Formats: sequence, C-alpha cells, structure tokens
Amino acid sequence: MEAALRQSPFLVLLLLCLWACSGPVTFPQPPERIASGQTKAPPDAPLVIVSDRLTRGHPGQTGVYPVTSAHNALAVRLAVIRAARSSIDIQYFIFRHDETGLLLTRELLRAAERGVRVRFLLDDFTTGDAGKLLLALQRHPNIQIRLFNPFPHRGPRTLELLADFRRLHRRMHNKSFTADGRVTFIGGRNLSNKYFGFDSKEHFGDLDLIAIGAVVPEITRQFDIYWNSHYSFPVQSVIHERLDPERQRQFSAELLRKAEKFLTSDYGRSLLKSPVIKTLSHNANLWYWGPAHALFDPPRKVAQPPGTEGGFAGSELMRRITGARRQLIIISPYLLPGEHYLQQLIAAAERGVEVYILTNSLASSDVIFVHGAYRKYRRPLLEAGVHLYELSSALKYKLDSWHGESRSLLHAKLFAVDGQWLYVGSFNLDQRSILLNTELGLMIKSPQLTEMVSKNLITNVHKNAYQLLLRNNRIVWRRSDGAELHREPDTNWLQRMGSRLSGWLPLESLL
Repeated sequence: MEAALRQSPFLVLLLLCLWACSGPVTFPQPPERIASGQTKAPPDAPLVIVSDRLTRGHPGQTGVYPVTSAHNALAVRLAVIRAARSSIDIQYFIFRHDETGLLLTRELLRAAERGVRVRFLLDDFTTGDAGKLLLALQRHPNIQIRLFNPFPHRGPRTLELLADFRRLHRRMHNKSFTADGRVTFIGGRNLSNKYFGFDSKEHFGDLDLIAIGAVVPEITRQFDIYWNSHYSFPVQSVIHERLDPERQRQFSAELLRKAEKFLTSDYGRSLLKSPVIKTLSHNANLWYWGPAHALFDPPRKVAQPPGTEGGFAGSELMRRITGARRQLIIISPYLLPGEHYLQQLIAAAERGVEVYILTNSLASSDVIFVHGAYRKYRRPLLEAGVHLYELSSALKYKLDSWHGESRSLLHAKLFAVDGQWLYVGSFNLDQRSILLNTELGLMIKSPQLTEMVSKNLITNVHKNAYQLLLRNNRIVWRRSDGAELHREPDTNWLQRMGSRLSGWLPLESLL
C-alpha cells in the first residue's frame, strides 16, 4: 500500500492500538445499485480491428508489451481512450487532481460524448482532492463512478480512519485499465503526475504491461466482480459535496482550460507524438506471446481476518516464487516477506537457486517505517547467498522525467521465475499485499520476455543500485564504481536514526 497509511509515528501507534483492541469488522450496506457487465464493441471499432489482426496468428495466447517509460505510459493510455468506441473500465488505488489527472478526465469526458460507456472504480483511501473531478465525471450520463470500501466523508479523514480502522485500513490495491474489452494495462502504476514523469519532487520508476488476447476477458471479469461487489458504492452516495449549476459550469470550464494548457506544454505536445501505439498496432512480432492468466484476489479478502485461506492471489504467486529451481528475480519497492517466506527464500538460495532482489534504499524509500522493518531481513538474505540490491536515489531518470532533479523511487512490482514465467502487477512482497489488501497481476509464460527482463536487470542493476555485501560481518553498499560504503548511502543521521528506531516498533503486520 502507498505511503499515506504509514507516515506519522503517532498515528501509526494509535492505529495499532485500535486495531488490536477493536471488535469484529462491519462493512456498511451499499445503496441499491444496478449491476452491469461487459459490453461488446462493434466489429469496426479500431481496437477490435487491431487486436484481431495482431492475435490472428496466436490463438489462445496473450500478447504483452512492457512499458517502462512513464511518459509513454500516459501516451498509450490517451491513445487507447481516443480509440475506444464501446467501453472503458478503469480500476485504481490512486487518482489525483493534478495535470495528468485533469488530462485523463478531459479525455474520458470526450469519450463519453461520443457514446463510450465509462466505468471508473477507485479505492476511496486517497480520493482526497480528486472528489470534484469525480463528481464532474459522474454528471455525464455515460460515466459511472464507484468507490471501494468508502470512508463516511463527513469529517476529517484521519479521525474517520481512527474511528473505523479495522475496516478502513483494508484496501483495493488493484490497477487495471481496459478499453473495448480488447486492450488492457496491468501493472503497478497509479494515475498521477508522480507515475507519469511529471512531478518536480518525486518520480516513481514503474512498469506496465499492455496486454491483448486471451487474458483480457479474465481482466474484464475481475473488474465486473469488483464493480458489482458489496464493497463498491456509487460516488454520489459517498461524497456529499454538491456544486450549484453555475459553480459546476465554472469548474468544468476551468478543468478543460487547464487540460488544454497542459497539452500545449512541451510534455503535452510530446504525448501526441509517442510512437508506441502506432508501432505496436502494426507489428505483431514486437509483442511477447504466451499462455497467461490473471491473478487477482476476490473483493471479500478485505473482510477476512488476516491470513485466512480462501483462494487469494498472493498464495498462488508465492507458491510459484518459492518453487523456483534455477533463478528467481524479485523487484519490489517494499520488502517485508515475513518469517515464513523469508525462510522459503533462504531455502531456495541454499538449494542453488540464483536469487536476485531489487528494492528501495533508505534514500529512495517513501516510507521510513517500511525501511525500518525491512532492515532485519538484509543480513539473513545475504548470509544465504541472495543477491540483494537497493535502488540509488541519485538516479534521475533524465530520459523519462520532465523534472530532472526529482528524486527517484522504485515502484515496479515484478517476479521472474526460471527464465520462463513473469509476473507484473500490483503485488508488493510485503505483509499488506499478502494479508490485507486486494491485488491484481498478470502471469505469463514467455521465455523470451522473461529472459530479456532477467538479463536487463542483471546487466543494469549495477549502474542504478547499490549491491549489499557482508564484510567482516557488517553490511556494506557497493557502488557501480566499486567503492564500498559502510552506512546507508545518500542519507543523513536523522534518516538513519529514524529507520533504526522504527524497526523496533511492532508494525510490520500493518505495512
């Protein structure tokens, strides 16, 4: 889960007390809603024509293409929205009222104007300043918005969280974006400037897979399950703010004006020139093909006691990971496997599996409590022979971020097993993903893609991350130039002390 629930030490301690002492969780009853499912796009829809042509030679398979560029990740979403003719289904944890959020809102409204049905399912934990955008979208008859596991929205967010912590700290972390039932985006990226390379302070290095073919109906099915679930509420039944017609008109006009202005910036103009969609739509050989399936938790996971068995996606994913025979690559911004999976990783390394792990350093982490809890895992992993790397915050992603001085943070979630299987999705290797939140990802068997990812990581990680080693029973950080550092790189004493002290707190089950 993102940083919002993890920042304040006083808040977290109070939440922990409430969590331990409160009674059984109770979920509110949603208002009466009309269930809906997938619509069929017409045969002459652009996305239908393109996907049919690309998949013709790959019956029963899924084609995927990895999008690592933050800029291209927004460009391809815009292109797909503009090409949609029947439906757009969006499911995310974060959606912000910022430049990229305004632009996406504008494009969704334009799609609705030409008759596209838009369904937008957003987790309610971080709606915050996006409330007006959501209400502006909801006013269009072709747009429906629902909030998952909503807050009351009647008082300060922190007080509402404290009052009903057992329910409200369980969140939908799934991320999907599907158009016309033919093209979908799966990965770790949320919808805000930080994830699209347009934030002056932070840049989240992330990964999406564009997918076509056999797996897309599975993604649309899981969307319908969540959309129609007991935990999804129409936005107008949750957010009680209402604008009078004149203020609504002014807000809508301002929204369009700001979006248009953004499109005239260098960044905005470059979005329209991105070659990714045009290139991919004409060449099936650029896609990676193979059998694939969607791994997703049922919505009811948020109502189950932590650790309950019940067909949850994390269990299947962890079985695949811990069953590696030759090589295992883990990229996870938060690394809190718990004692059970720690021992599984150690056992894999001890039986000869080459285990590579990339996670955030203290300098690149956005949550000091997570890093404090993670510290205790480093030594046993290194002693077992695991290749452990931490991202350097000095990496500026200059080719991808339009603010070259923004701090780099790792946000991608990827698991590669034995050069055969690759997982990309929302799942972090931490207790929150394993036990508390719902997650969604795509698992594909593609030796070509998995080997490419594996080779790229092993080749490039030395340039962009510190390798952790044991020297005289102490952890050192090796830079790409071979120099070895004896304390957390690029940090000050206050950060290091905060990480050390937070590691003593009994918070890991919430992180």
